[in-house]
Amino acid sequence: MTTFPLLGEPLAVDLANTTVRMRGRDVDLIADDAGLAAWLDLHPALGAVDGDELRELRDAVREVFRSAVDSRPPSPAATTSINKAAHRCVATLSSTSDGPVVEWGGGALAVIARSAVEVVAGATLRGCANHDCVLFFAHGDERRKFCDTKTCANRARQARHRERHSGTTEAGSRV
Repeated sequence: MTTFPLLGEPLAVDLANTTVRMRGRDVDLIADDAGLAAWLDLHPALGAVDGDELRELRDAVREVFRSAVDSRPPSPAATTSINKAAHRCVATLSSTSDGPVVEWGGGALAVIARSAVEVVAGATLRGCANHDCVLFFAHGDERRKFCDTKTCANRARQARHRERHSGTTEAGSRV
């Protein structure tokens, strides 16, 4: 079973984070039908999606996110891909006994593309500070540097600890 990182981020960030780095290699978690189905099961409102189109949009979203994090212009092709999909996104408002409800139309790719536009426009997007990590996050805490406290932040703390204590003997005295 495929485990996906950082669920609970905006939809476009969750999609972008289906590319992870494992043992120094980038791995596509939705490269096959099983991985794609597992990710879509976590986002049931999306419905059916063409896997190739979703992966193409994911790659464009990753390019635009990386550009935003690195403060450089994104490639025109990535921007065009996202804009083309986002343009199809239509919002409708309806009233229910529970209050107003916004429904998004235009298909899954349109909804994801709109999410990507909102994330980039929101200026809270960051890339993980762990140089071995390729994940993004979009929470507003300015002090947050790592995608996850259990993995990347913990690894950074362990590395700092090893660095501080390198060159010591078992008794704790400096060599």
